[in-house]
Amino acid sequence: MKKNIRIAICFFILTITSFAQSGYGTELTGNIVIPIGKNAEYFNIGFGGLVGFYYDITENFRMALVLGYLRSSVNESKVNSLYASGGQDANITGGVGVIPALISLRLISPGPGMRLYGLLEGGLYTYNTSFSGTYGSGAPVDESEFRSEPGIAFGGGVLFPLNKELLLDVNIRYHWVKDSEYIDYEGSSIANSRLLTFGVGVNWFFSLPQP
Repeated sequence: MKKNIRIAICFFILTITSFAQSGYGTELTGNIVIPIGKNAEYFNIGFGGLVGFYYDITENFRMALVLGYLRSSVNESKVNSLYASGGQDANITGGVGVIPALISLRLISPGPGMRLYGLLEGGLYTYNTSFSGTYGSGAPVDESEFRSEPGIAFGGGVLFPLNKELLLDVNIRYHWVKDSEYIDYEGSSIANSRLLTFGVGVNWFFSLPQP
């Protein structure tokens, strides 16, 4: 049994290395961020950007490292109504920034011309929370911290060639992150763990020299 496993692993490695390595490149995408998880009504639509560094293992299979920053500000009217009590107003401002660091696997349809792709990504989402103000009878709010949670993203997109080395990239991602609590006062907490991002950007592609 072990011998068969070793043979299968060797065959897989030889198969991967025998594929034509067609190119590598970078990508830059601007994103609209829509919180869609629990407590999504307490956050506004946000914005951000992602940058990727990719390598084509084959013409139709791409691996990438994706980094970026996404931010959504707090919906002040919703949050302040939640924490106002006893005839006293709340005044809470701030938001949540997310720094994703993801390994991305993508299947891309054959070219030339417009190409469709699906993606699956996984890694860490580092949260930068920042809330300040007062609530209830004037109790202070001061929430500011960094912490990381595991998460995955899946989605897809379309690549439109602009020239030989430049492509327009339109994509959508659904981010599923471990539940993360941002504010918790007097038994009322605000957390979120789901994001939907719509991205538009460009890919720079560089062909590898052929032997």
